[in-house]
Amino acid sequence: MLTAMSSRNQILTIAGVTFFAAARVGAQQAPDLAPYLMADRSAEVALARTAAPARISDSAAVLVLTRTGFVQAAPGTNGFTCLVFRSFDGSLTDPNFWTPATLGPACLNRAASTTYLKEMEKRTEWLMAGVSRSEIATRTQRAFASHEFPMPAVGALAYMMSPKQHLSDQEPHWKPHLMFFYDKSAPAAAWGAGGFSDAIIDASIGDQSSPVLTLLIPVQQWSDGTPALTH
Repeated sequence: MLTAMSSRNQILTIAGVTFFAAARVGAQQAPDLAPYLMADRSAEVALARTAAPARISDSAAVLVLTRTGFVQAAPGTNGFTCLVFRSFDGSLTDPNFWTPATLGPACLNRAASTTYLKEMEKRTEWLMAGVSRSEIATRTQRAFASHEFPMPAVGALAYMMSPKQHLSDQEPHWKPHLMFFYDKSAPAAAWGAGGFSDAIIDASIGDQSSPVLTLLIPVQQWSDGTPALTH
């Protein structure tokens, strides 16, 4: 059994290798947007659907990135929303904030699509319009305070199980995983793991401008059913 310290280190590693990591806020402004756009919309839709098993993604709505933000390219019937996150859809303080190679297919369930996704769509829209990261941080805090951005609904999660994901140059495919979205102000006991939950909360990923915290849970297989390598 892993000790609490080794478990904490493992979570810290998880936080470090995915594109929702933390460093200093936004000295770099938006570059040419062309490298972040996929010319073939159908290819982006297909890539987005690889985030979750077909029984989920085949019936999900799909968003694609344009020069003005995400737009719907395919309607859905099950309440899920699939899209391909870019590097700038993660933390505003990510040192790899502008990395065109980053492609993170994700499928959000209904709870996340109606709450968490609203912030992500608006932030992407601001970024594509050239708004600075420091200003986005301010706007984000203001939007949550005014309830323009809702807190994640209970059970809000995203599937990130695509075998085609590229989350970092060091470990492009990392591991298939689920992301759960929470209110940062929730007490440790809400995580249901006693004292160990403090380590999870401390190490999990969250943007300082947002009251939302993300917990990553690796799973054992990719969305197509092939097993993931474990260490």
